[in-house]
Amino acid sequence: MLLIFNMVSGQPLTDYPLSTWLSLLALSVITHVGGWLAINYALGHIPASIVSVTLLGQPVLTAILAIPLLGEALFPLQVIGGILVLIGIYIVNRFGR
Repeated sequence: MLLIFNMVSGQPLTDYPLSTWLSLLALSVITHVGGWLAINYALGHIPASIVSVTLLGQPVLTAILAIPLLGEALFPLQVIGGILVLIGIYIVNRFGR
């Protein structure tokens, strides 16, 4: 998708400094590989039913972290939705099987 956007908008795909490529590589390794390693570690130590439901909290955590890190503001419906997701995670992990 980004390739198509770059082609349509005429943005170059080359001539970026080495530091930019290294930053992108580090970002992808830390977030993607590190995240999957953490999930796989959790699956080895916690039942999959708990891990899978708890993963639903990722967007909520992302929204919460976007407030101080990116200066984002949450709309009331987003806050309500996040609270409902967290309540659902709690209920399933506490009372579910």
